[in-house]
Amino acid sequence: MSFTIRRPIGRQALAVAVLAAASLAALSACTSTSEDQAQQQQAQPQAADERAADLQSSVSSDQDRSQSSAGTIGRVGSSSADQQQAEAAQPAQDAPAEQQSAQQQQEQQDDGMGGMQAGMSVAIVEEAAYDDLSPRLQLLADSGYPVYVTDRGYTISLGTPDLSPGVHRVSVVIEGPEGLVETPAMRVTVLADQSPGDTHEVIARFSRFPDGIRGFHVTSVDFSTVGRWNLILHIPSADGFDDIGIAIDIPEATSAPSIGDAAPASASRTLTDVGNIADLSTGETPDPGLYLISLADAVEASKPFVVVFASPGFCTNAFCGPQAEVLSEVRSAFGDQANYIHVDLYENPEQVRFGEEPIETPILEEWGLHTDEWTFIVNADGVIVGRFEAFAPFEEVEAALAAVLEG
Repeated sequence: MSFTIRRPIGRQALAVAVLAAASLAALSACTSTSEDQAQQQQAQPQAADERAADLQSSVSSDQDRSQSSAGTIGRVGSSSADQQQAEAAQPAQDAPAEQQSAQQQQEQQDDGMGGMQAGMSVAIVEEAAYDDLSPRLQLLADSGYPVYVTDRGYTISLGTPDLSPGVHRVSVVIEGPEGLVETPAMRVTVLADQSPGDTHEVIARFSRFPDGIRGFHVTSVDFSTVGRWNLILHIPSADGFDDIGIAIDIPEATSAPSIGDAAPASASRTLTDVGNIADLSTGETPDPGLYLISLADAVEASKPFVVVFASPGFCTNAFCGPQAEVLSEVRSAFGDQANYIHVDLYENPEQVRFGEEPIETPILEEWGLHTDEWTFIVNADGVIVGRFEAFAPFEEVEAALAAVLEG
C-alpha cells in the first residue's frame, strides 16, 4: 500500500494524496456554538482559492500516477501468500484502471462507513493557534486538550494528548456544521508521516456522557514509532462522508505513568487527615468510601486499586465528566475486592468552591498529569494496568478492573 503526502504552504491545509485503497473509522464530539462557527469562518485564509486550485492540480496528478501503477496497488509490502493470491488474480489486474478503481471503491463502501480510495486527497489539519480560538475553545486548550479547526465547519478536540509509541486509548470530540457528531461508529485510518504506506484501521465508537448531552468517540491506536502521525476521520455527512485528518506528534515517552509503570506512592490525604470531607473534594456530596486509604498505603497493600484525579465541582469542558461518581459506581459493583481513591485537583477544595484562589495539589506533578481528568487501574503489585485520560464511562473502568480481578 503506497501513500504520497503533500504539505502546501498554510497552517491548516495539508494535503494527503492517497495512492492506494484503505478503509477507516472515526471519532466524535460536543455541540458547537454560532460564535465558534463565525470565528472559524473569519479565520479562513484569504488564499483558500489558490490552495484549492493547487490541491486540485495535485489530485489530478496523483490520479494519473495512480492509474499508471494500478497493477501494483495493494501488493506493496504484501506477504508471499498475498503475492501468490495476487498472481492468481492476474486477469483481474489486466482490467482497465478505471474499472478496478470502481470495484475497489464499491468494496470499501459496502459496510457503509466510508474509507480511503485510490487517488483520494484528504486535508490534514494542524493544531489551531491559541489566538485563533473562541473563548470557549481557549478554555479547552487551557486544560491541555489540542483543538483542530477546519475551514469546512468542523472543530475536532483531542482528549488524549499524552501519548507515546505503543497502543493507546484515543478519544476525540467532533463538532460539525450541524453540531455534535454522534455517529455510533466511524472508520479511522492511521498512518505515520515517515511511512505513509504503512497504515492500519480502527473503529471509533461513540460514548455518551451521563448528562445525556455531551459525548466523544473512543478507540485504541497503535503508534509504532515516534514522530508525526495522522488520524484520518471519515465523518458521515449529507453528501456521503467528510474525510478530515488531524496531525499528532508522538514523543518518546508519556508524561503520566504508562501501562507497566509502577504507580507513584504519593501521600494523598484521607478522612483521618482532615476535619471535614469538604477538605478533600469540590463535589457537593463526596463519597466517604473514596477517602479511606492513601495512595502510598494502597501501593503497599498488595491489593488492586482504582484512583481518579478530578475536580467534581469544576467539571465544565468537553472531556470532563462525573469521574468521581463513576468511581463510586465501580466501588458499589466490586466492594472490598479493590481499594478506591479520589484525589481532587486542588489542595483547598472547600475554599475554591467559595471563590478563593485554587491551590493545585503537588500530587499532579508527581504523577505527571497535565490535563484535567485521569483514571488509573493498579494491580496488587502496584503496577499500572489501566490508563484513561479524560472522562472514562463506567463500562470502560468496570471492564478494566474486572480483567485485573479475574487474573
